[in-house]
Amino acid sequence: MRVIFFIFLLISCEDIIYGKYRIIKGDFKNNNIFYEVKKGDNIYSISRKKNISVREIIEANYIQAPYKIFPKQKLFLPVSKIHQVRKGETLYSISRKYNTDIYQISLRNKILDVNEIIIGQKLFIPSTKKKIRLESPKNEKKTIKKNDYKKKTKSSKNKKIEYNTKFKWPLKGNVISKFGSNKPGFHNDGINISSNTGNEVLAAKDGRVIYIGNEIPGYGNLILLKHSKNWITAYAHLKKIKLEKGSIVKQGEIIGVVGNTGSVKEPQLHFEIRKGKIAVDPLNFLS
Repeated sequence: MRVIFFIFLLISCEDIIYGKYRIIKGDFKNNNIFYEVKKGDNIYSISRKKNISVREIIEANYIQAPYKIFPKQKLFLPVSKIHQVRKGETLYSISRKYNTDIYQISLRNKILDVNEIIIGQKLFIPSTKKKIRLESPKNEKKTIKKNDYKKKTKSSKNKKIEYNTKFKWPLKGNVISKFGSNKPGFHNDGINISSNTGNEVLAAKDGRVIYIGNEIPGYGNLILLKHSKNWITAYAHLKKIKLEKGSIVKQGEIIGVVGNTGSVKEPQLHFEIRKGKIAVDPLNFLS
């Protein structure tokens, strides 16, 4: 999308990890709230209405300056954890426990004096972003034999992206946002193609439907197709989806129609191609 948004897509049984979100048979919906923007709403008024900080709304929906929102736009409102104050606890110790700050807890719970909390009081804890880093075990030594080196070299070659793989254009239209950093703080992991509402969106390659839904903030109605050799394509902002999860589709088959769901105002298709975890420029693969 049009944000700095590293997407990791791992398929394991029924689990889909997409960005920082984990969706397990609708689990995502049970733990969060979606709010449809009404005429006259702004981020501040919604934060007051839903008792969620402005920062939480902006971060959860990747809203960029000047922070405009539009009627009928669906915003993801993360539900905070609830902490019951115990004897000896202070707002500072609670903020350290949840890796947040006193100001955010005070704002979320409308606390005027940070020293005035009572035992048994229930506090809403603002959601926090956690970065996951994979590290090799410390002090682990690896001995690479000559044969192992050859195998590793061969394996590395196999992991190179195959640029001779071709995908069909999912939609005819003008590319209004290209892959990459189009401006500071603004990264697109795919391309955005303008079109008219209701125009047909086609499968770019033979594949299987692994996800259908609108749980991912900003994407609106989204389809994910998995293809051979671990290729994945994504189709976002759809008005309607004409498939079911698990369906087998052929290249050129109609999978949905253009819309403006999610974080866009004008009808368009956001389209991504990935080789496993790696987002690639669709323009290098479309024919």
